[in-house]
Amino acid sequence: MRGLINVGTHCAVNSVLQCLYVTDDFRITDSTVASELTSVLRDMDRNTRGMPPCDPHPLVDALIRYSEMTHEVQQDADTVFKCVLNALADDGDPRCKQASGLWTIRKQQSAKCSTCNAECVSHHAATNVIVYIGENKPNKLQDYVDDYSESFRVSDYHCGTCQEETELIVTTDITELPAVLCFTVARGQRCVQRGELMVNTSAIDAPQELDCSRMSVTSQPTKYELYGMITHTGPYEFGHYAAFVKKKSKWYFVDGDVVKHCPALPLSYYNVPAHLYMLMYRRLHNVNISWM
Repeated sequence: MRGLINVGTHCAVNSVLQCLYVTDDFRITDSTVASELTSVLRDMDRNTRGMPPCDPHPLVDALIRYSEMTHEVQQDADTVFKCVLNALADDGDPRCKQASGLWTIRKQQSAKCSTCNAECVSHHAATNVIVYIGENKPNKLQDYVDDYSESFRVSDYHCGTCQEETELIVTTDITELPAVLCFTVARGQRCVQRGELMVNTSAIDAPQELDCSRMSVTSQPTKYELYGMITHTGPYEFGHYAAFVKKKSKWYFVDGDVVKHCPALPLSYYNVPAHLYMLMYRRLHNVNISWM
């Protein structure tokens, strides 16, 4: 494993890069963002002992040109992750689009009038699952996944079919789980007294293996293995990001240019469950595809 030079306030970029690096099926070809991403991932692969940390500066510059990122403001790791995937999806090379699709979750949403049963069905896609924590929420990821639901009701709805003021029943089903499943923990919490966003440090238990069979209506394999974690410490608006990644059955802690082998499971370390922000799970028994 090789570390990455921390470019100003972009520890989020480094943490996301380490997770992408250990994603087995993630292979891309040259383009603007993709070429710089390819370059730094290949550089990370040249990990002979004693080599200096890699420089992600060209990739950061490419992401800034593609999006509204800046050098001066620290970026959210989830925002960086989605920016990378969007840049690859916008690339002309179909293999880049295929690489970005590794995380794509397919959904079907039904909105039905409770009076006349008039129904509208739409299809959506997402790149992650939001995990809400705190009071009345499970502190175990497996329990959260087992009870996962995006269904809700809308009162005072005017139906254009029956012309009644009624209730709208909205049901969302996951129709296709991705090869790699990303969970983002919603740690931002509004403090009414102080009028600002605070960090919710409720601990969450993330298992090494996750069963997502009750989360989806699909018949595809639903067993996943944890291989990447991004932590956030400090205030909500900035703070600091670091990563734990699994490579060849070994866990490593990576914080900028610092790389340390973890002799124990990362979740057993003090306070790690309270700072988990993003979790990467790969489908077990997934077939590797090479695009390089």
